[in-house]
Formats: sequence, structure tokens, C-alpha cells
Amino acid sequence: MKKIITTLLLAFILTSCSSGGPKSAAKNFTENMSKGKIEEAKKYATESTGKLLDFASSLGSLPIEPDFKFKFVKDSIVDNRAWVTFIDEKGKENDCELVKIDGEWLVHIESKK
Repeated sequence: MKKIITTLLLAFILTSCSSGGPKSAAKNFTENMSKGKIEEAKKYATESTGKLLDFASSLGSLPIEPDFKFKFVKDSIVDNRAWVTFIDEKGKENDCELVKIDGEWLVHIESKK
């Protein structure tokens, strides 16, 4: 009986420490980005998105909005892809695309060529 309770408790702890879904990942990513915390934002992004952030950061082209607050509007999840809509500091709706990799939701930004 102790083993069952211990196993259930461990499973609960591990589940509660997970990313919390695409909304949580999008919120953490956008809030860190807006505050200029690139390394922290990269924790919620795919590897290719992290490389884009490094490149943009090296050019000094990432705007900083220290008072940014994530305002969730809606989300849509299809298999291992999700889209989270939020309102930016100017009141404009924006979409954030995420992909699920190894059980974690990560923001994925594709470079436009």
C-alpha cells in the first residue's frame, strides 16, 4: 500500500511540475521576451527558434516592453501543434505557434525567407 501511495504522490508531483500546456509555455515565452530575458525565453522555445532569437539579439533588434502582461484570448490544439492567441501591449491580437516535443510545449517561430 505504501508503494502505491508513494507512486501516486510522485506521479502527481511530476505532473504538477510540467509545463502546463501551450498557454503556459506561450505566456512564459512572451513575458520573458518582452522583458529582454532571451536565455529564459529560449527555455520555452524550439532549438531553431532559440537560434533565431540569438541572431536577432545579436543585431539588437528585439524590442523590450518591461510592463508587458500576457492577456490570453484563446488556444487551439491539433495533435502536436497548438496556436495561442494573446493581446499585446498595444491591444493587438497575436498568435503564437507551439509544437509538442518530448511531452513539452515549445514556441516555434519559422524564419521567413
